[in-house]
Amino acid sequence: MDPYEEISEDNHVAFLQLEREFRQQLHNAQEDQKSNWAYETADYMNKTLAAATALEIDALSGFSVNTRDTDEHSENFDEFLRAVDNVIVQMRIANSRNRSAMSVGLTEAQKTKIHHFIEKIRGEVESSTAPDAKKEKLYDILAKLAQEVSKARTRFERFADLARSLAGLSADVEREGARPWWPWFEKIMGLLDDAKEAEPKLPKPPETKKIEPPRKELPKPDGGYGSGRDLDDEIPF
Repeated sequence: MDPYEEISEDNHVAFLQLEREFRQQLHNAQEDQKSNWAYETADYMNKTLAAATALEIDALSGFSVNTRDTDEHSENFDEFLRAVDNVIVQMRIANSRNRSAMSVGLTEAQKTKIHHFIEKIRGEVESSTAPDAKKEKLYDILAKLAQEVSKARTRFERFADLARSLAGLSADVEREGARPWWPWFEKIMGLLDDAKEAEPKLPKPPETKKIEPPRKELPKPDGGYGSGRDLDDEIPF
């Protein structure tokens, strides 16, 4: 499967998806005893840096690929891998908070009420004169919503799907303005509002911090004229 075909529209999630694929490719290559370690690690770095650039993730912009010196490349790769892991942890924390903001935790009592209202909507739809094809589509949405409500956290997007489908269905009933399912939907939304208001407000997640690659230390001079002075006093870093 082409890893680029189904990447998320969210830059952070897309980077996590692609990096996982690139790291798996590296792992698979390293299992081959005939593989070239320097080439495979440089290939992983190159792809990961390209993905970070395309997805506007600046945290790794200080790194570059250079395999001319094997020892230097080995050190650079180790630091790069640690930096990528650092970025991944930051992204996962930020994305977890984003998911929490776009979902709600319901009490068991609220879940029971919403399941009851879902069945009320199903009954009103079944008795309506709407086309069978639209009814079947809405039954599928209601089933998925019921599953979502039973989870620890319920995503808002399922309720948006239901609202769109009900709005389309309302236009197909015989008597204009006959929307017997809307009172039940409004009761569901009222329960969602109550649940979300009861949750603590999450602080805005910090931006992913840029990670600097290791700086190369300058070699200290051997003895000779002027060696009595410590160069550490002359170099301001």
